Amino acid sequence: MEQSIETSRRILVVDNDEKLLSIIQEYLELYHYQVTTAATGLDALRLLRSENYHVLITDIVMPDISGLGLLEITRKEFPGLPVIAMTGYGKQVKNLTTERSPDYYLEKPFNLAELSNAIESVLPKE
Repeated sequence: MEQSIETSRRILVVDNDEKLLSIIQEYLELYHYQVTTAATGLDALRLLRSENYHVLITDIVMPDISGLGLLEITRKEFPGLPVIAMTGYGKQVKNLTTERSPDYYLEKPFNLAELSNAIESVLPKE
């Protein structure tokens, strides 16, 4: 059963690649998620502190606050918020990321079905 926009899940997607942000946003909105995007970790932190989200999807390598920093802050300030981490920087960054225990990890490039499956796996069941 499809959810209406009013009852859809809110997702914050953070990546400094604006083209990727746009693709992810369009894709997730097809599935009736409410998607907010941020191009920096600092912008994401401001949004997290002003709105409620059901999932945070963050790139790891970004200017100002990295995705790792954002993940650590999120764990402290929003302990119940599921976090999906994504990166295209290989094994070393993956190891650093998994040490901080994201709820799900995606290696770029990934297909959008993988992203959708990741979201479904971390969302609390109603």
